[in-house]
Amino acid sequence: MNAKSYFYWVVAVAEIIALTFEIDILHQIAKPLLMISLLVYFWDKSDTRKNEKWVSFVTLGLVFSWIGDIMLLFTFKHFMFFFAGLSAFLVAHIVFIFAYKKATFKDEFKFKWSFFPFVVLGYVLLMAYLTLPYVDSIIQVPLVFYGLVLCLMILAAWYRKDQTTDESFQFVVLGAALFIISDSILAINRFSHTIPFSGVAIMGTYIIAQWLIVNGLLKHEINAKAQVDK
Repeated sequence: MNAKSYFYWVVAVAEIIALTFEIDILHQIAKPLLMISLLVYFWDKSDTRKNEKWVSFVTLGLVFSWIGDIMLLFTFKHFMFFFAGLSAFLVAHIVFIFAYKKATFKDEFKFKWSFFPFVVLGYVLLMAYLTLPYVDSIIQVPLVFYGLVLCLMILAAWYRKDQTTDESFQFVVLGAALFIISDSILAINRFSHTIPFSGVAIMGTYIIAQWLIVNGLLKHEINAKAQVDK
């Protein structure tokens, strides 16, 4: 790891410490720095790959993630900050879908029979059961829409299989799954059931998810296609 990656993890540890010991000032400093430090790391690692279209989408995804992080810091002031954060992350997930597509050998997903969509469907139904009965009908609509976009995000990661390097595929799928887990803990804790140490669980999975997605996409190599075709 280079110095920029160390800085990301130093900020990540600071954020976890802040949440564990309820140090508000440290939380307010560390959380906004997370995506900034990851973005600086990403720009450094992708410096020679600026011509690859997925790089711009990842940059945009991290920027909207940063906006979402900022908005969620102020939910204690007004509930609308939560929906502002939700909207920012919604855009981030959509942008990541485009990044996944661009980070393939042929700029396309490879759809074929798989058990995975049924796993995703089962998870969606479980989350709907755990959250929707506890929220007003006006809130249910944006939550369902957000959940559907999350499903598309992880399915997009899954259907990169055989369209990128094995490491890139594995990292991105795992990162997408952790992102969904992070959002699921947030939703359950906010709308239905209190989860102990929810803040640490949400941010811990989120921090690792973003790292895996970014590094997974960095592991995509266009030249690897020649080896796959042999």
